Amino acid sequence: MFTVAPLEGVCRVIFKTSKLLSAAVMIASFCAPTICSMQPALAKHEQISESTVRDEVINKKPYLVSKVLIKARPEHVWQVLTDYSAATKVFPTLRKCRILSDLGATKRVQYQIHPTGALSNFEYELEVRELTHKSIEWKRLGGDFKAVEGYWRLEPVEGGRSTFVTYASHVNGGMWLPQALIKRQSRIDIPQVMAALKTQSETTTQIAARAHHNGSHTAN
Repeated sequence: MFTVAPLEGVCRVIFKTSKLLSAAVMIASFCAPTICSMQPALAKHEQISESTVRDEVINKKPYLVSKVLIKARPEHVWQVLTDYSAATKVFPTLRKCRILSDLGATKRVQYQIHPTGALSNFEYELEVRELTHKSIEWKRLGGDFKAVEGYWRLEPVEGGRSTFVTYASHVNGGMWLPQALIKRQSRIDIPQVMAALKTQSETTTQIAARAHHNGSHTAN
């Protein structure tokens, strides 16, 4: 007769094996040649490609940082970033985004991601701190990975009509996921995150502008 403890042990082994297989696929992609760097350079604030992701040391930790100009006001970009219930429809690698506790500017949020090319998902909980229309910061509270930290920064430009967005991410995978592998995978997925945010924010802005224009004509 099986007891609970052995069964839990088997489940842990299966779960760990799945993670290792997923890591193996990521390692395979790490060894593959990158073609993004061969693409012609775009305008400084318009570029959304792997080459826009930069290495930076922040608070003595290695971060990957990406920046993009979005043709939408900060409040519109903010609305996309803080609509947690719709996040999985916007960001391609996100499978789950659920608020566990909400204290206003501070939230506990559960995330599940599926990195490009991976065989399994990774799940963790973050403490998220919001500064309205300006920044969102987060740090890991539990789940996969050893450390997950980062931030969004929103800077109004062009008289407030556009937003210069900075995304910074520090992920430590622990002993099972080498840092070089994490970095390579992030260089694949971060540009997708930035492109998705840009598309959704600008589309929302265009829809709002058309609605306002049509409403003005109706009133007249």
